[in-house]
Formats: sequence, structure tokens, C-alpha cells
Amino acid sequence: GIDDDLRDITQKHQFNFFNPKLGVFYKPADNQNLYLSFATANREPNRSAYIDARQDAEPPVFETMYDWELGYEIKSALFSAAVNFYSMNYKNQLVLTGEINDVGNPIMTNVDESFRRGVELQTGVALIRNLQWLANATFSQNKIKDFTEYVDNWDTWEQEVFSLGTTDIAFSPNLIANSQLVYEPVKNLNFAFVSSYVGKQFIDNTSNNDRSLDAYFVNNLKADYSFQTNLFNEIAIHLMVNNLFNEEYESNAWVYSYILGGERYKMDGYFPQAGRHFMVGVDLKF
Repeated sequence: GIDDDLRDITQKHQFNFFNPKLGVFYKPADNQNLYLSFATANREPNRSAYIDARQDAEPPVFETMYDWELGYEIKSALFSAAVNFYSMNYKNQLVLTGEINDVGNPIMTNVDESFRRGVELQTGVALIRNLQWLANATFSQNKIKDFTEYVDNWDTWEQEVFSLGTTDIAFSPNLIANSQLVYEPVKNLNFAFVSSYVGKQFIDNTSNNDRSLDAYFVNNLKADYSFQTNLFNEIAIHLMVNNLFNEEYESNAWVYSYILGGERYKMDGYFPQAGRHFMVGVDLKF
């Protein structure tokens, strides 16, 4: 039979969102663009946020983001560049705080104010014949204002509460950069040396160095060749050497913090990425 003690999770929520977007675009020259934009976006909590919410607390509410962007672009035959300044301010962003419900599941909690602000840079340069360099980078700040952390206390079976002030948003590096050197010795054959840098990231929202991912720098080598046949419109062959220099790094992790005997401990797991490895791909177009 059905257990009468099972919790009824039937819920109904209705949202009416207004997401205006406004922009001003100016072209000072044929090869230049200047723009300013403002946009609003709203997102409802997902199903698990409602189901896992504490029964004795108010249900989560929707998130709202206000995004300002200012950018400039310039292009020529040998050079292109773009810069974009952005400021994303969040109201009621849903984040993990360490708070749990009555069965021990972590719950998503609305934080009053948080933001992502930064600048995105892009450039492309024709270095010599058949060789070009493409690069982009993002410098940013990603913060939660007045963050409150909850930590399980195994001595009391309660949760300790810590007010940490302004902290970094988890998995939000302050610097991301990418580079591509692309060489095309003959038509339909190109080689690319691809480099990616990801700065230090915190794996929870507490800005604690003991719970973070180190920055990493990974390089890949790609070769692409395409040709036509009577049977196929195009055959493209891709050869890839990923993590060329066998970098040891982790790109993701999890952590659980607790207090035992008056001391703070953690359980955590890190996800190491593959060392040097090879891939071959073939695309057939009819």
C-alpha cells in the first residue's frame, strides 16, 4: 500500500515575466561599431528547487537579472578588435549556501544581491601570409553580497551559521583567456594551435582557498583537411592532440563541510582531466 506519511509535493506556480531589451547602435565609420544595451531577464526556479525546499520556509522565488553592456568593434583586412564592458546585477539569484532540508538534501537559496561585472576583449591579426592569430579574454568580478553559510554540526545535529559578507560566486574565475594560431599552407588544409587559460575558481560560495580549483593552462593541436569526391560533396578529416603538454589539472569538484568535536572538516572530490590524448574525426557531406 501507499505510505500515508509520504509528503505531498503537488505544487502550482505561475509567472508573468516582462523582459524588455533596449539598445543604441552607432557606426562612426564603415569598419567600426559602437553600441550600448540594456536587458532584463527572469528565470523561474527549477523543479528540484521547489521539491527540496524546506517545508517550514517560504518557497524559492524567481531570479531577475539586469544587464548593461557597452561595446566597440573595429575591423580591417589585417586586424580586428572588440571590447565589451558588462554589468549583470542579480536579484534573488539561487545559490547553494550549505543549508539542507529535513532529509539532508542541499537546497537552493535566494540571495538578495549578487553581480557579475567585467570586460571581454577579442582580437584577430593576420601575422604573415596564411597565418593568423585569434585571441579573447574575459576579466571579471563575480560576487554575492552579504553571503550566509550553513555548516552541519555533527555534535549537535544542527547547522552553524556564518555571515561572510561579500564572497565570490562558485565556479566563476576572474580570468578566462583563449588563443588560436591558425596556419593554412594550402587551400582546405589548416593547422591550429589552441591555448586556453582558466583562472582560479572557488568550488563553493565562501571564497575559501581550501575549497578551490587551481588555475590551469591547456594547449591543443588540431589539423583539418577537406576535399570533394564524386560520391560526397565534401569529406572533412580532423586530427586532434588534446592537452598537448600533458598538463595535470581538474576542471570540476564538489565539497561537503561539517563540524565534529568543535573542529571544522570537509569531504571533497576533484575531477582530474585526461592527459595527452588523440582524436580522429571524419565528416561526410552529401
